[in-house]
This record gives sequence, C-alpha cells and structure tokens, in this order.
Amino acid sequence: MEDSSHSYSKLRILSQSENGYIGQCNCCDHYNFAFGNFLFIFTAGGLNGFHSALHDHQHVHALDTPMSNGKSILFPSPIPNFMLSFSEAEMEEVKGLFQETLLVMEVDKIFLQNR
Repeated sequence: MEDSSHSYSKLRILSQSENGYIGQCNCCDHYNFAFGNFLFIFTAGGLNGFHSALHDHQHVHALDTPMSNGKSILFPSPIPNFMLSFSEAEMEEVKGLFQETLLVMEVDKIFLQNR
C-alpha cells in the first residue's frame, strides 16, 4: 500500500539519459532508479551495491546469441527467477547513470564537509 505522505514525483534528478534516470527523493532520501519500464527504490547502500554488481562479471551474464528481443546481457535480480535484460548499449547507459550519480553524491559530500 502506498504511503500518502510519500511523493514519487518530487525527486532531485542526479543523472538522466534517454531511457532512464536516477533521482533522490526529497522526503525520505531514498534513490529511484528508473530505466525502461522498471523502477527500483534503493537506500544509499543499495544504490552502491547495485553499482558494484553492474561491474561484477559474476553477476552480469553475456549471452553468445541474443534473445529474440535482441538483448544479450542478463542481470539477475534479488528476486528468484527474475532477471533484467539489456542490450550492450543499454548496459553502458545504465553504468553511465550510476557513475554520474555516484560522482554527484561525492561532490555533495565534499560541499557538506566544507560548510
């Protein structure tokens, strides 16, 4: 059930691309990662963990032959029997979103320390 005090539309966009974005929620400091037709909501630790998994070759599975939808990279989710599929270009786009977001978060930390 949705919390009526929570707003999914009031985000600080940290990174955006053609197919998605990563934004920080103004009311709870969680991070929304939207790409294509899915949305994940992460804590800061979850965001960092997902980023690490994107670069871990044990988690990312490149297929020798693309699936019928043209996607050739599978990324398992924490949900059993649920995987995300990406083209190589989409995977690079997702990695770019996360890299840019983590850079913005580091800049934010620097500014907060210098206040």
